[in-house]
Amino acid sequence: MFVYLVRHAIAVARGAGTEFADANRPLTSEGIKKMRRCTAALQQVGVRLTEVWTSPYVRAVQTAEILLGGFGNAVPIRVVEHLAPAGEFDLLVEELSRQPMSAGIALVGHEPFLGEFATYLLTGLRSGRVRFKKGGVACFEITDLERPIRGDLRWMLTPRQMMRIA
Repeated sequence: MFVYLVRHAIAVARGAGTEFADANRPLTSEGIKKMRRCTAALQQVGVRLTEVWTSPYVRAVQTAEILLGGFGNAVPIRVVEHLAPAGEFDLLVEELSRQPMSAGIALVGHEPFLGEFATYLLTGLRSGRVRFKKGGVACFEITDLERPIRGDLRWMLTPRQMMRIA
């Protein structure tokens, strides 16, 4: 199974002066543009998706929709509560363990959750984290879904690297 961890693209800034609650912050026009180019790069490096799972937060859903648009909308999108910022690794792993080993699943979410989940896949530990830029993607190959689940990091790309590829 290939699992692609995708951090949402650039969104409207949080904090004072914004009209959006955190869960409702949309992508900026720059974020949309960059994510479209990142999606084109993912196609060029041979990403094959069978599903896209996303956090319920607006910026993650919009990022997932851009991914789908780049892949011809031929794969299903699924909102997964476990990908929200306060999501739980164990429940996400349980969901993954129900998928076929031939799957290619993009998990669209947030920092620090994605970075901590990447560390968990690499080491089985829940301390420390890999850091994802907005729009960044990491590819893990998982060959065994027995606990403790482990994955091999195949590659990790920043948005800048994907811009060069696209």
